[in-house]
Amino acid sequence: MTAILIVVIVIVLGVVSFTGSSERMEQRTETTIDTTGNVPSSGTSREKIDTDLIFDSNCILDELGWFEDADAAGESLEDFFNATGVQPYIYFKDYDESLTTDSEKEEYAQQWYEDNIDNEGTFLFIYFAEEDTDNDVGYMYYVCGYDIEAVMDEEACELFWDYVDEYWYSDLSTDDMVTEIFNSLADAIM
Repeated sequence: MTAILIVVIVIVLGVVSFTGSSERMEQRTETTIDTTGNVPSSGTSREKIDTDLIFDSNCILDELGWFEDADAAGESLEDFFNATGVQPYIYFKDYDESLTTDSEKEEYAQQWYEDNIDNEGTFLFIYFAEEDTDNDVGYMYYVCGYDIEAVMDEEACELFWDYVDEYWYSDLSTDDMVTEIFNSLADAIM
């Protein structure tokens, strides 16, 4: 597991460009990252949103086998939900040879949200593995439901990527890494 995370550490992460309320997807472009661990603080005051959702701890789909206990990791994300009102969903997708371009992966993410999430109160984060999962860089993407834009605005989404940058490269297990990303984000934006 540690070897896989070390290999994944070479992932080039980027910045988020906000596409507005007419689009559900947030796009990520490649750039260099700040590995100093200095995540800026939020300058926006946000209120927890009420989406009438009940937290679903079955919110991790791990086709790569990187989580030690996806059920327990999913339960640990309830703090994020309680602070923000946003349902997190994490999907580590196995290599799919039919998805060869970033735009195909982005379209897949949008369609997966439509087909599998029956609300607009979810923040879906997908990691797309490459064929050589242990040695090749994967692609990361997220989809925001329409109802969560008051919390997961442009600044919050940029901070999400900052926390991915900070914790993806740590010695934490995948379970703890995901929990730290989301809980740190909730602390920063709320």
